[in-house]
Amino acid sequence: MATTTESDPVQYEIFPQRLLDPSSAQEILNRLEQMEGITRVLVQGPRLPLTVPYGPGKGAPVDHPDREVIRVGDQVMELQVKVGRIRLESEYDVMEEIRALCEELFPFPFELKEGLFLRRKATVTDYAKYGPDETVEDKSIYGMTDPNMSPSSKVCASCADTRE
Repeated sequence: MATTTESDPVQYEIFPQRLLDPSSAQEILNRLEQMEGITRVLVQGPRLPLTVPYGPGKGAPVDHPDREVIRVGDQVMELQVKVGRIRLESEYDVMEEIRALCEELFPFPFELKEGLFLRRKATVTDYAKYGPDETVEDKSIYGMTDPNMSPSSKVCASCADTRE
C-alpha cells in the first residue's frame, strides 16, 4: 500500500493505452463519479487549443472535433484536453471496482496503479492562485489546477449542453 497512514486517502492512476474520445471520457467519469468514496478526479492529456499557438498560422482558430462540452454528474464543462490519464483519490480501497469498470469500458489495454499522484500540500502555483495555506478553506483543490489556466476557465458555467 502506498499511503502513509490508515487515515490517508488512497490514490489511483488509470492509464489507457489510447487517448479517450469525449464520449468515452464522459462515460468513465460519470461511472467514477457514481462510485462510493471517490473524492477527487483529475484528467490529464495533450491540450486542445482554441487557436494555433505558434507557427505561420499563429492565432488562427482551431476547430478540433474532440473539444466538446461534456456532462459529468450535474456539472457541464468543456473538455480542454484529449484524456490520456485519469488520476483519482478515494477514501478507501476501490481498486477492484475501478479495474472491473475499466475492463468493461475499454476494449484496449490499460494500466491501473496505486500510489501518490495528487498533491496534498500547496505548490507554488497553488500559493499564487489561492494565497497562503492558512487562508485556503478547501485544501483538496491543491494540485488540481493547470498553472496556465485562468481561474475563470476551470468550469464552463455558460456552456450549453448539446447532449441529451
